[in-house]
Amino acid sequence: LRPLLADNDLEADPIKRDAVEGADRMGEIFSTLFVLFGQFSVAAGMLLIFLIFVMLAAERKRELGIARAVGMQRSHLIRAFALEGALYALAASTAGSLAGVGVGWVMVRLIGGGIAGEDFRIAFSTSPRNVVLAFCLGMVLTFVVVLISSWRVSRLNVIRAIRDIPEPDRKGRTLSGMIVAVLVPVAGAIAFWRGLATDATAFYLGGLSLVLIGAALLVRILGVPDRVAFTASGLALLVLWLTPASITTPAGMARGPEMFFVSGISIVVAGVWLVVFNADALLWLVVKLFGRVRGLSPVLKTAVKYPTQSLFRTGMTLAMFMLVVFTLTAMNFIQAAMGAAFGNAQRLSGGFEIRADAGYAAPIPDMKSALETAGGIHEGGVKAVGEVTNLPLEIKQKGTKDEPTSLYVQGVDGGYSESVGYGLETTARGYGSAREVWRALQSRKDTAVISSDLAPSRDDSGFADTEPPVKLTGFYAEDANLPDDLYLRVRDPGSGETRDLRVIGVLESSAFFAGDVVTSHDTLDALARRPLATQTYYFDLGNGVDATAHTLEREFARSGLQTEVTAQTIRDNDATRRIVFVLLRGFMSLGLVVGICALGVIAARSVVERRQQIGMMRALGFQGSQVRLVFLIESSFIALLGIGVGVALALGFSGTLVENIREGIPGMEYRVPWSALVLVVVVGYAATLLTTYLPARQASKVYPAEALRYE
Repeated sequence: LRPLLADNDLEADPIKRDAVEGADRMGEIFSTLFVLFGQFSVAAGMLLIFLIFVMLAAERKRELGIARAVGMQRSHLIRAFALEGALYALAASTAGSLAGVGVGWVMVRLIGGGIAGEDFRIAFSTSPRNVVLAFCLGMVLTFVVVLISSWRVSRLNVIRAIRDIPEPDRKGRTLSGMIVAVLVPVAGAIAFWRGLATDATAFYLGGLSLVLIGAALLVRILGVPDRVAFTASGLALLVLWLTPASITTPAGMARGPEMFFVSGISIVVAGVWLVVFNADALLWLVVKLFGRVRGLSPVLKTAVKYPTQSLFRTGMTLAMFMLVVFTLTAMNFIQAAMGAAFGNAQRLSGGFEIRADAGYAAPIPDMKSALETAGGIHEGGVKAVGEVTNLPLEIKQKGTKDEPTSLYVQGVDGGYSESVGYGLETTARGYGSAREVWRALQSRKDTAVISSDLAPSRDDSGFADTEPPVKLTGFYAEDANLPDDLYLRVRDPGSGETRDLRVIGVLESSAFFAGDVVTSHDTLDALARRPLATQTYYFDLGNGVDATAHTLEREFARSGLQTEVTAQTIRDNDATRRIVFVLLRGFMSLGLVVGICALGVIAARSVVERRQQIGMMRALGFQGSQVRLVFLIESSFIALLGIGVGVALALGFSGTLVENIREGIPGMEYRVPWSALVLVVVVGYAATLLTTYLPARQASKVYPAEALRYE
C-alpha cells in the first residue's frame, strides 16, 4: 500500500501489529511484577523446606548417630536425605504446578474479571510448557535446598548424636564458617564496585548490605559477642535502607523494580538479627508484663523459653513470617500512595472537566463565540475553554543524525494556556513557574514543551522495554534546568515547511491528556502554511459536569461533537492499576499461607520431638490445659513477633519507598492504610492460632508415663 498511498499524500498505520506488540508488552510487565513479588514467597518456601529438614534431623538425631556408628559414611547420609527430599520435591512440584493453574484460574475469574475496566480485561491462559517450566523450577529449587540441608545434617558428631547432647556453638570458627565469612564481604565489595560502574542502585546498596553482613560474621570469629556483632550489623542495615536513596546513593543512579526485593531481604535480615540476638531481653519484657497474672507465670516462662534457646529455628521461622508480612504491608502502602496520585482527577485532567471532539466535516471555528449563542451552556457554569489542534510532523532533535519520526504535535490556544493546571518537571532557564512556560508558548515564537515520555530519566523503573517515539539526549528530566540548545527540528510533509522549536519545559508524568509535543496554534498554522481547524476542546466547569456534557452534545449535534467526562476516563484507565494490585496482593497472600503452614508444621513436629519434655512437665504438675496453653503461647510469641516486626519494618521503610516512587510518579501522597494493616495482623494471627491448636491439643493429651518411656 505504501507506494499507492505516497502518491496520494497518505500514510498506512499498521494498527493490528501495534496492538499485538502492545499486548505483548503489557504481558511482559505483568510477568515481571509477578516474578518480582513472587520471589518473596519463593524465599519463604525455601526457608520452610530447609527448616523442615533440620527438624527431621533433630527428631532422628539418635537414629542417625547409631547409623554412623555402625559404618554409614557422611556421603551416605547426604544421599539418604537427598533421596528423601527428592521424593518430597517430586510430589510437591507436581501438585504445586497443577494447583497453580487452578489458583490462577480462580484469581482471574473472581478478582480480575470483577474489577476490570471497559477498555482493559485480563483472560485466563496457560499452556503445557508453562506447567512443565513451573514443575522444573520448583523441583530444582527444592532439591538445591535439600542438598544444602542434607550436607548440614551429615556433619553431626556420632557420640553427641547417640547421647542426644547438643552440638557446641563454635562461633563460626569452622572451616566452612570462615570461608563464608570471607566470601560474603568480598562478594559485597564486587557488587558495590559494579554498582558504581553501571550506576545500578541495586548492586550498590546490595553490595554495601553484604559487606555489613560479612563484617558481623568476621568480627564474630574474632571473638566479639554475637549480640554486639549482629545487633550492630542489623542496626547499620536498617539505617542504610531506611534512609532515602537520594542520600545514600550518588546522584543519577538507576533504581529498578529489583530494588524492592533486595531491600526487603536486607531489611528482614536486619530485623531477624535484632530480634533473635536480643531474645532474652524480649523474654524478660514479656514475663514482666504478663507474668503477674495468677497461674500464668510458669506457663509463660516455659512457652517463651524454648524459642529463645533454639535461636536458629526461631530465626528461620521469623524470617518466613517477616518476609511475607513486610511485602504485603509495603504493597499496601504503595497502593495507598498511588491511589492518591491516580485518583486525583483534577491533577490528571489539568483542571478541565470535559473533553470534546468535533467532526472533521463541520468543525467549530470559535467555540467561545459559539457558546454565547448556544442556549443553556452558561447556566452549566463554563469558566474556561481551551482549543487544541493536531498536526502530524516529522520530528528529530536538532544536531543529531537520527532519522525523523512522524509524530502528532498539539497546538494550544491562549484559553488553554491560561487555564491548564499541568505542572512541569523541569524548565528552561529564565522561567520561574509552569504558568510562565504556558504563557511563553503563546508569546514567544517557536517554543514547545514535551511530555515526560520523551525526556530521558535517571530513574529507570525497568518495567517498560519500549523506546520513546523521539529519542532525546543531552539532559535528564530530573535536571534543574534544560540546556539552552535543546531544539526539535520539525517538518510538515504537506507544506515542506521546517522549523526549530526550542524546548522550554518537560511536562509532569501526570499530564494525562497532553500530547508528546505541545506548542501554540500560531506555530502549527505557520508550519502548515494555512489556518488549521480545531477539532478538540477542553472545558473548565463550575458545577453539573454530566449535565453540561449532554448539553454540549445537544447544542452542537450538527458538528458531531462528542464529549467525555475526564474524571470517568481517568477512572476507567485506572482500572489496570487496581487489577494489578489486587492480583498481586492475592498472590502474595499465598506466601502468608506458607508462613502460617510453617508454624503448624513446626508445632506438630515439636510435639513429637519434645515428647519426653512434655511428659516431664506433666510429671511436675502441669495440667493438660497448661501444656496446651504453652504451645499456643509459643506459637503466638513467634507469630506476633514476625507479624509485628514485619509491619514495623514496612512502616519504617514506607516513607523511603514512597519517596523513591514519587520521583517517577508525581502526585503520590504518603498514606497509612490502617484497614489493610489491621486485616493483615488479625487474619495472620487468627490463622496461626487455628493452625497450631490441633498440635497443642495433641500435646495436652500426652500421658506422663508413656512419654517418659518413649524412645
